[in-house]
Amino acid sequence: MSALAETGALLDQAMARLNAQDFPAAAALFNRAIALGLDAPEIRNNLGQALRFSGDLPGAEAAYREALRQRPAYIRAAANLVTMLLPARADAAQAVIAAALAAGAGEDLHRAVAVPWRDAGRLDRAVFHLRALLETAPGDALMRNELGTALMGLGQPSAALPHLARVAEELPDRADAKVNYGLALQQSGDIGAAMAVQRRAIAQDPLCRPAWQNLLLGLNYMPGITAEEVAAAHRAYAARFGRPAPAPFANTPDPDRRLRIGMLSGDFRQHPVGYFLEAAISAHQRAGFHLTAYDIGKRTDATTARLRGIFDAWRSVGALKDEAIVAQIRADGIDILVDLTGHTETSRIGVMEYRPAPVQVSWIGYANTNGVAAMDWIIADAVALPPEDEALYIEKSLRLPGCYLCYTPPREAVAPSPPPMLRHGHVTFGCFNNLAKINDEVLAAWAAILNRLPDARLLLKTAALREAETAQKLRARFAAAGGDVARLDLEGHSLRAAYFARYAAVDFMLDPFPFPGGTTTAEAIHAGVPTLTRRGRGGMISRNGETLLSAVGLQDWIAADAADYIEKAVAFARDPDGLAAIRARLSLGPLGDAGAYARGLEAAWRIIWRDWCARQGGR
Repeated sequence: MSALAETGALLDQAMARLNAQDFPAAAALFNRAIALGLDAPEIRNNLGQALRFSGDLPGAEAAYREALRQRPAYIRAAANLVTMLLPARADAAQAVIAAALAAGAGEDLHRAVAVPWRDAGRLDRAVFHLRALLETAPGDALMRNELGTALMGLGQPSAALPHLARVAEELPDRADAKVNYGLALQQSGDIGAAMAVQRRAIAQDPLCRPAWQNLLLGLNYMPGITAEEVAAAHRAYAARFGRPAPAPFANTPDPDRRLRIGMLSGDFRQHPVGYFLEAAISAHQRAGFHLTAYDIGKRTDATTARLRGIFDAWRSVGALKDEAIVAQIRADGIDILVDLTGHTETSRIGVMEYRPAPVQVSWIGYANTNGVAAMDWIIADAVALPPEDEALYIEKSLRLPGCYLCYTPPREAVAPSPPPMLRHGHVTFGCFNNLAKINDEVLAAWAAILNRLPDARLLLKTAALREAETAQKLRARFAAAGGDVARLDLEGHSLRAAYFARYAAVDFMLDPFPFPGGTTTAEAIHAGVPTLTRRGRGGMISRNGETLLSAVGLQDWIAADAADYIEKAVAFARDPDGLAAIRARLSLGPLGDAGAYARGLEAAWRIIWRDWCARQGGR
C-alpha cells in the first residue's frame, strides 16, 4: 500500500473512531497520520477534539493552535478552542477570537462563539457577537432569539422585547418562538400580556411544554384569578403529558433501613433554592440517609461547589435526555426522589412524570401543586398549607413542625441598624422583588400608602430596573395608579454585599401580592427589617409571607386584604419607636435553626417512606 493510501486509510479509521466516541483510539490514529506526513488544519482540529474528550486538555489546545497557525481564520478550530477554554480562561478565549477575526473570520465565527460565551455566563460577550452577526445576517431568527434571551439574562427586557417579538412574527408556525417573547413581557412587569402570549402558544401547540410551564408559573403572579383557577391549570397541564406506568421497583420495603434520597434541580447555586437548601442539607444526619444530587443546571458558582461537598453523591445530568436521567435514578436505587424545581426556569418535571423512584416529593423550588399525578407529597407547614387549601393539591401534604423553609444566612456581613426614619424624618418603604410581582393592584396600594404619607419614599430594587426604558415604564405605571413618581427611587442589580447594605436604607418592606417574597423576606428578616405582607389567596406561594413572618413572631404584619394592608403600612410608618423596637430584636430565629429543621425533615422522609412500605403488602 502506498504512503498516501495508508494515511488515507488511517484518517478514515480515525474519523470512524471519533464518531464512535472512542477518543483515545482516534487520537492515536490522527497522530499516526500526521507522523506519516499528512497534515492539515482539519486533521489538527479533529485531533484536538479527540484529545479534548480523552481528557488531554494541554494536548488538545496545542492541536487547535496548530490548526489555527496553519489557517488563522479557521472558524471550527477557533470555536472548539474557545469552547474548551471557557469559562476558566476567558481572556485567552477572547484572544483566540480576536486573532481569528483579524485574519478574516466573520459572520460564522460570531455565530459559533456566541453560545459558548452564553454557556460560560458571559452574556455581555454573547450579546456582542450576536449583534455583530445580525448586522450581516438580520434574517437569522434563531440567533435573534439567542440575542433576546441573552438580553433578558442581562436584565434588559425592554431591549429584548423587539427582538423576540420579531422572532415570533418571523416564525409564525412555531409555537415555541412565542415563549421567550412572553418571558420578556413577564420580566418587564407586563404579566397579563405575558400570559396571553403563552396561552396563544399553547393554543397553537397544546404540547408546547415550555409555554405550559411559563404559564403555570406566571399564573401565580396574576391578580384577579382564584387559587382554584391556578390549580385547574396545573391539572390541565398534567392531562396533556401523561406517562405510562413505570416498571416495578426493586426497592426493599423496609421502613427502618437507610434511605437513598435523590434531589433533582437546576438551581444548586446562588439562587433561592441554594439559599434554602444549603444549611438544611449541611445539618442532615447521614446515618439513616444517603443523599444524591441530580444537577440539571448549566450555571455553577461557589454555592455549587459547597453543595457538591455536602451531598454523598453528585450527578451532573443536565445534558441528558429525560429518559437517560430516569435510567440513572433507577440505577442508583433512589427510594425518595425530591424535585426542587417544579415549573420554574430550569424545570425537568418530565423526569418526575416517568416516576423513576417509588416515592416522589416536591420541596422548596415550587411551592404549589405540580399538577402531576406522579408527585406523591409536598413538603409544607401549617401556615403555608392550611387544611382548607388541600383540595388545590394533587400531592399529599407533609407539614413540618415549623416553617417549611430554612434560610442559609449569607456569608456577607449584615449589621443591624435603627430605622432610617429616625434620622431622615420620613419613612422609606422598600421592595426588592422582581417586576413580574409588581402588578397594577400592588402599585395602586403603594400609591394609596404614599398619598397618606406626603413625605414617604419608596425604594424598588431589582435587576431589570437598571435598564432605563424598563424603569421608565414602571414610573408610568405608578403614575397611572395614582402615585407620585417623584417619591419613587429605582435601583438595579448590586453585588451581594452592596445589596444587603441597602436594607439599612429601608424602614420596612412592602410585600407584593398575590406572589409575595420568599427569599427577599428572609433576607430582610436577617437584616433586621420587617416586611408587611398580605394574606394569600390560597396555595403555598401566595402564603410565603405569612409563614415566614409567623415563624419570627410578626403575625401583626400580615394584612387581611388590600385595605388592611394600606392601613397597617400607614400605622407602622407613624410609629417609629415601635418599629425601632421590632428591628432591635428581629432575627432569623427558627428560620435559621438548621439543626432543628433537619430533624423535622428527616422525620418527614421516614413518614413518607413508611407510608409507601405499608402499601406494599402484596410484595
